[in-house]
Amino acid sequence: MVKKKSCQNVRVPRVLFVAERELYGWVDEEIFTQPSVVEADMLPNLHREMRLTADRAAEGDFVLEAAGPSDRLPFRAQEDRTHFLWVYIELFTRLGVCLPFTEFQREVLSRCRVAASQLQLNGWGFLHTFERVCLHFGFRPSLRVFLYTYQLHAPPPGKGFMSFHTYQGRKLFDSFEESIQEFKWHYFKVLPFPGKRSFWLDDEGTPFPWVYWNAEVGDYRITTLDPLETLAFEFLQSLLAGLGKKSNFKCRWILDHSDTVIGVFLDSLRKDMEKQNRFDRLM
Repeated sequence: MVKKKSCQNVRVPRVLFVAERELYGWVDEEIFTQPSVVEADMLPNLHREMRLTADRAAEGDFVLEAAGPSDRLPFRAQEDRTHFLWVYIELFTRLGVCLPFTEFQREVLSRCRVAASQLQLNGWGFLHTFERVCLHFGFRPSLRVFLYTYQLHAPPPGKGFMSFHTYQGRKLFDSFEESIQEFKWHYFKVLPFPGKRSFWLDDEGTPFPWVYWNAEVGDYRITTLDPLETLAFEFLQSLLAGLGKKSNFKCRWILDHSDTVIGVFLDSLRKDMEKQNRFDRLM
C-alpha cells in the first residue's frame, strides 16, 4: 500500500485573501493550518492499489489530483475550473466507501447540507455501517430512521468538521474509533475523466449541497417514526440488545470484514427476531 507521509508537526498557516474571507471566513482557522500531505507522485500508485469504486471497471471514470500548496479543504473550484470532490484516503482504505456515493449516502449528506469532506470519519462510519446492515437484511436504508438515531454535531468553537452523535437511548453501534485525526491531512481531489459525467453535479451542472463545505448545515431532526419505520428501528436496536456474549457489533468490526463474515454474524443475531415473526414485515 502507498505509504502516507507523517503528519507530525505539519502546520502551515494559510492567510486568506479578501475574496476568500468572504467565502470561507466562517471556517475554524485551525482548518487552514492543515495542508494535505498527499503529493502528486503518490497518486498513480494510490489509484492502482486503493479500491476507489465498487466496480473495478469504473476506476477509469475518475482522475485523482493532489491539492495545491495553497489549497485547503473548504475551498471550492474556481469559476473557470472543473468541479471536483474532496476525499480522504481513509474513506476508501479504512471505511470501505466507494465512488459513486450511494443514493442513501447522498440523501443523508444533502438533507444535512454537509459536504462529504466536512464529515468526520466517525460520522462516515455510522453512515456506512447503518447502510450496510440494512442492506444485508434486505430493507432499504431509511433517511428518517438514520436521522431519528443520529444528530449532526458541530464541535465548537468555530465551524470545523462535522460528525453524528447518537441521541440518548437510541444507540445502534459503537464508534469506528474514539478519535481519528490523521485523515485531516490525507485529502486529495477527485475529478471526472474527460467525457465522463460527474455524479456530484445535477442535470444543469450545478454541484449538489454535499460537494463543498457549507456554513449553514441542516439541523434536520426526526422526533417520531411511522409504524414501519419504528419496526425497522426496533429491529436494529434488537441486534444490539441481543448481543449477549457477542461483542463485535461495532462500526469498525463491520467495516473491516467481508460480507460473508458479517453475514454469518448478523444472521446469528437475526434468529431472535425471526422467532418473534416480525422480520418479514420489513420486506
